[in-house]
Amino acid sequence: MSFARLASFPWLALLAGAIAPLSLAPLNWWPLALLSVMGFVHALRQPGSPKSHFKTGFAYGAGYFLIGVSWVYVSMVEHAATPVLLAGLFTLLFCLAMALYFGVFAYLYKRYCDQRQGLLGLLLFASLWVLMDLLRGWLLTGFPWLYLGYAGLPTWLSGYAPVIGQHGITWLLVLSALMLVASLRNKVYLVLLMAIWSAGLGLQQIPWTQAGETRQISLLQGNVELAKKWHPKQLQPTLEYYFSATYEQLDSDIIIWPETAIATYWDNVYDAAKGLHDLAADKGTTVIAGTVTRQQATAGADYYNALVAFGAQQGIYAKQRLVPFGEYVPFENWLRGAMQLFDLPMSGFRIPPAEQQLLVNGTTPIAGNICYEIAYAGLVAKQARHAQLLVTVSNDTWFGDTWAPWQHLQMAQMRALENGRPVARSTNSGVSALIDHQGNIVQMAPMFAQAELTGTLQLRHGRTPFSYLLAW
Repeated sequence: MSFARLASFPWLALLAGAIAPLSLAPLNWWPLALLSVMGFVHALRQPGSPKSHFKTGFAYGAGYFLIGVSWVYVSMVEHAATPVLLAGLFTLLFCLAMALYFGVFAYLYKRYCDQRQGLLGLLLFASLWVLMDLLRGWLLTGFPWLYLGYAGLPTWLSGYAPVIGQHGITWLLVLSALMLVASLRNKVYLVLLMAIWSAGLGLQQIPWTQAGETRQISLLQGNVELAKKWHPKQLQPTLEYYFSATYEQLDSDIIIWPETAIATYWDNVYDAAKGLHDLAADKGTTVIAGTVTRQQATAGADYYNALVAFGAQQGIYAKQRLVPFGEYVPFENWLRGAMQLFDLPMSGFRIPPAEQQLLVNGTTPIAGNICYEIAYAGLVAKQARHAQLLVTVSNDTWFGDTWAPWQHLQMAQMRALENGRPVARSTNSGVSALIDHQGNIVQMAPMFAQAELTGTLQLRHGRTPFSYLLAW
């Protein structure tokens, strides 16, 4: 890059994008979300064509994703034996691919909306932002991660979550930043801004759903090393931990094991679990285990990342949204065998042939969500409308001691708030937590430790406006 090109690079946009993830978990410096948008707006106001503004938007997105999701590097290097340079290249390409969304946003805004003045111009900017977020969460199965709206969780704007959801909060945060800038010229915008935030505080006082019975819930966190998890010799000690820990927690109403805690087909351990099933049923306890199910116990059968409930209540839920390259390999006929990254254990999961219903629909209606699915607000809302408790399981060990597990936890908090439902989140190594219907963390297990977390959550019934909006 020549000095002239270097000097013309939109560094302000890059910096503005880089500070946006700091407003999200685990740091939660939410004012930086406003500052980030304000910096981006200033960069976009520089003279230039739509094409030049595409570069500005791309720079903003590059900073945004390189800081926010560069943890994908850890999963490739530490757990998929990908060479360091190749992992760095893949991470860079992935982040830059995500940055294209902001490049397209800047291009479209400059071409079609930049001449709009006053409040209409601010509304168009915020609306186009959310439109691009929605596209990012849908295109090619989507990457619904790192949305700015999650920064609103510790603010008054969280009152809007049960009404318009996370994307609505993103819209309000972006609009708030624009109004702060506009208020330097017209104080009316400051009054509007105060009204928006005050209304959020008022909305926080509304009990959108009704309280039900309480349930004692135990989360088991096995902390099994990924390098050993799928090895046949590890199955017995893993089962010994989960079985023995479950026996000790049978005074709980619900006991939850994390994603693929049983690292084999469920039919392989069904007989071994029958004694535990019978005892749990006698005690009135429901055990929910992450495992792998298949259509029939034969080689080559389609298999699914699943939750199995046994004991007092029984049911099965198969994961509907799979993670590319982790749970399935796009273009696998070409990529299988090319490198270890494309040949991970159990990386050939299938999407279930039928739409999945509640995990259990008995005395405690429970909606199951597995790992990545908790990021999809619409999917969760569709399940939550008939449930009184949301259960999500994951294995964030893939991402090590990075921001990813905390970002993932924050999504579960938002889903609880959107739907007015408590969430029980069980993971292999953290962050396992009990979350109330207002998105508050009630209890949390330590990271990277074998732990049993027991606490109570109050079931909820009724529906939020957001629930009706996304799931009729």
